[in-house]
Amino acid sequence: MKKITLKIITLAALLSCGGKAMASDFNLSGLDVADIKASQASVNVPAPKAASDDMIGMDMAVRIPFKTLKKAVALVAASEKRLTIIDQAAPVIFKSGEFLKISNIMVDANGITVVPTLTIKPYLEGPDRIALRIQRIQLHAAMEPSMKAAPMAAFNQEEIMAQVMDVMIKGVYAAVNEKLKVKQIPMKAEDVIKMKYDKAAWTLRATVSSKILGQFIPAGLVAPIHLTGFSFSDTGIAIRVQTAE
Repeated sequence: MKKITLKIITLAALLSCGGKAMASDFNLSGLDVADIKASQASVNVPAPKAASDDMIGMDMAVRIPFKTLKKAVALVAASEKRLTIIDQAAPVIFKSGEFLKISNIMVDANGITVVPTLTIKPYLEGPDRIALRIQRIQLHAAMEPSMKAAPMAAFNQEEIMAQVMDVMIKGVYAAVNEKLKVKQIPMKAEDVIKMKYDKAAWTLRATVSSKILGQFIPAGLVAPIHLTGFSFSDTGIAIRVQTAE
């Protein structure tokens, strides 16, 4: 359960996603990479200060291959039928220069079939708070036959992406809730991870929590655990988790 939950938590912080009638390809020039105070190689923030010094401390790095993240996407798709992996043999998340790319996913956004390729920059805003900023989008969208009467121009990219993110967030929550239910853990997905998409900033923000570890570790034994580092390579991502210093 801990392993699966960690995959879903990490995926949720990275994930956004999704053809044929219309396509657009544009740069979000107003979103400057220089605004992000972090480098691709290593993104770290200080751990919070400990309230006491009589608990066990922890400092570890966790590597998650992109192939494992794809399996987590499949878990989300199983819980949210509006999300589909297009080609089961192709990657979903992969490194592209100093960014990550997400593709090979289709989303039904209120009757609009959306297949985007997203170029994203993940970074930490503070302990336990990770952000995913969309830098570039290749967006393919097609309306369902029942919506032919509505002109495609009525659906701008900003609104379509907001709908896609809504599907993704609900899918992650549904997947986490299903695992909690199966394991009979009296918690909700929002107790594990809280997600919100800011469409004006083209940024998905997630706050993760270690509360779920209280179901496996006796109270008072290990200090609260925090996400303090993030990086990625050609094969996957790495996160650093620490107890309070």
